[in-house]
Amino acid sequence: MSTRLESRWREGGPSALRLPAARALHDILETAYHASLLREESRSLRFRLLVAAPSELQAAMPAGAQLQVLEFDPSRRLSDGELRRLAPAADFERTLIGIHAEGGGAPYIWGLASSGRRWIRRLQSGREGDDASLPDALVVHVLSPGHVLMARGSTALVELQGGRFRESDHDVFRSVWMPRLFAPLRAEVVRQTDARPGGPMRPTVSDDVVRAVAQHMLRRALSAIRGARHGGTLLIVPPDDAGNLVVPGVTLKYRFADQDTRRRFRQLILSIVATLQDEAERRGVTHVDWAFYREREEDELRTLEEAVLELAQLMASLATVDGVVVMNRRFELLGFGGEITIAEPVLQIHRAVDLEATETVAAMVDGEGTRHRSVYRLCQAFPDSLAFVVSQDGGITVVHARARRVLCWEQRTFGL
Repeated sequence: MSTRLESRWREGGPSALRLPAARALHDILETAYHASLLREESRSLRFRLLVAAPSELQAAMPAGAQLQVLEFDPSRRLSDGELRRLAPAADFERTLIGIHAEGGGAPYIWGLASSGRRWIRRLQSGREGDDASLPDALVVHVLSPGHVLMARGSTALVELQGGRFRESDHDVFRSVWMPRLFAPLRAEVVRQTDARPGGPMRPTVSDDVVRAVAQHMLRRALSAIRGARHGGTLLIVPPDDAGNLVVPGVTLKYRFADQDTRRRFRQLILSIVATLQDEAERRGVTHVDWAFYREREEDELRTLEEAVLELAQLMASLATVDGVVVMNRRFELLGFGGEITIAEPVLQIHRAVDLEATETVAAMVDGEGTRHRSVYRLCQAFPDSLAFVVSQDGGITVVHARARRVLCWEQRTFGL
C-alpha cells in the first residue's frame, strides 16, 4: 500500500512536504486500516489523518486557507486504540488528527487540526477543481470498515476498499455519450435564461454549468444509495412532453402526481443560473461559465446548492424501497417502487472497457442478480433508457443500450 502511494505522490510533482520514511508510512497506513475495522460504542469509525509536522503546515497551505492547530502536551503514540478513542472528538467534516514521524522514528499523534467544512462543501457543490482548505500534505480518509482513501491535499491518489486497490477513476460521467443524452434538455434551461422579457439581455450561460450541477446531483444520490448498503436502481427515461405518465416497461407502485413539486430540480437549476447571472451583472461579466461559478461563495447560491443535495438525498431514500426509482431526463421524479415488467430475456451483455464503449467484452448474465437482469431487459426493450444499478456491496453499474446491444459500465470513482 505504501509503495503504491509513494509512486502516485511523485507523479503529482514537487511538494513543500515529503512523505514519512517508508517504515513510518507503512505503520501509519496499517494503523489507519486496522482502526477502520474497530467500533466506538457500536458505531463504525470515520476520521481523517493529516500526516505532517505542525511546524510544516503553513508552507503547504493553499493561499487564503487556514487551519486551527491544537497540539497535545505531551504527544501520543500512534495506535489503532488511540485513534478509536480520538475519532469521536475529530468530526470527519471539520477536524483532522495530526500525525508525524521524526526521521525514521515511530509515528505519533501530535494533536488536532480544524479545517472547517469548506473542503467538503466544495466537493458537495461539484466544485472539486477549486483550491480547497487542505494543505499539500498526505491526508488519510478512513471512510468505513476496510475503506481507506489516501490523498495529497484534496487530490485522491489511492483507495483501498473491499481488499482491492484503485489508483484511477473510471468515471462514466466524463464520457461523451452520457452528457449527449441530456444535451437537448440542458439547451432548454439555457434558452430560458437567455433574456429578461422587456429588459436588457442577461449574461449568457454556459452549458457546462447546467451539466455540472445535474451530474453532481446524480453523483451524490448514487453515493448516498451506496452508503446505505441496501442497493437500489435509478432509471432515467426520455421526457414525455404529451404529459403521459405511463413509464413503458415499468409498473410504479408509488406514482407522483403531475405537479410542480416533482419538477424541483428544474426550479433549482433555473434559480442557480439566475443567481449567477445577477452576480455577473453586478460584476460586469457578460458570460457565466464554469470558472465563474467555481469562484462564487454567495450565501444565496450556497442555499440553493444545499437544496440540490437534499433532492439527491431524497432520491437515495426512495431507492431504499424495493423497486426502481424513475425520473425523466429533466430529472422530474415520476415515482418509485417500480417493478420492471419486461419478460423478454437478455442472455448476453457487453461490458465496456473504455468510457465510450469502443471496446467491449461479451458476458453471459446467468450469474447476475435479479436487479441487474431486470434492468438489462428494460434497456434492451427501450434503448433510450439509462439506468444506474447500485449493489448492496457498493458496486455501481451503468446500463444503456446501443445498436441492439446492452452495454454496461462499472462506475469506479474515488469515493468520499
